[in-house]
Amino acid sequence: MSTMVTEPGSVGPGLFGLVLLGPLTAAFSGWGWSEMPRAAPVAADIRATGDGPALVLPVPRPSSTGSVVAIAFGVAVLGAGLWQFIASLNEDWSTGAALFFLMSLPGSVALLLGFGTYHPRKTLGNVGIELTPQHISIDYGKGPTRVAWQDVSAVGARSRREAFRFGSGTNLTSLVTGDSDAGYRTIDIVHTDLETDPTRVYHLFVFYVRNPGMRAELGTELGLDRFRRAGYVGQHPTRITL
Repeated sequence: MSTMVTEPGSVGPGLFGLVLLGPLTAAFSGWGWSEMPRAAPVAADIRATGDGPALVLPVPRPSSTGSVVAIAFGVAVLGAGLWQFIASLNEDWSTGAALFFLMSLPGSVALLLGFGTYHPRKTLGNVGIELTPQHISIDYGKGPTRVAWQDVSAVGARSRREAFRFGSGTNLTSLVTGDSDAGYRTIDIVHTDLETDPTRVYHLFVFYVRNPGMRAELGTELGLDRFRRAGYVGQHPTRITL
């Protein structure tokens, strides 16, 4: 009967490799899953607005989870610092005051970030892209961007590469307003900010920009049905030259 003895130094690199293998495998699997093509959902609805009924295209609702966590962290840190200060009053109160001051810095920053990024429920219910016969309103939770249909001179589709981003660029639909005399302005709708088929959204904008007489159906069942069945025939990408 023989016994195999393994030096501790020879086991370390192998264990380190096994520890790294799991996170690396998970990271590459997640990246591959995110790059897989998927069928985009077709989602739209009709909403009553101050300007009448509108066709609404859903966008990701702003989440308040991070804000609530930041607020809770700030309250916990400030509470711990205050408790430490009160506990030190009968002993060395200067040390407790110093600890409370040091702990109040990250706690205050967390509270400011939490309250500054918090989205109330009213805002959560109003996000989306609203299309009425008169105007386009785009709201991701930080206030709407409005533009009249007659001010849109062109619609384009392009790809934009973000800084420090690997892989393919970010696809977006651009609404061009203005002219060569007054100057051009673009309103970009990033495809990742849509919870519905971005290709269909592009053709929707092209269709109603080129057919002003059809905008009256926006906010009605006719416009909703046209979007759901992709009734935008004969449309092709428009090249933007600024």
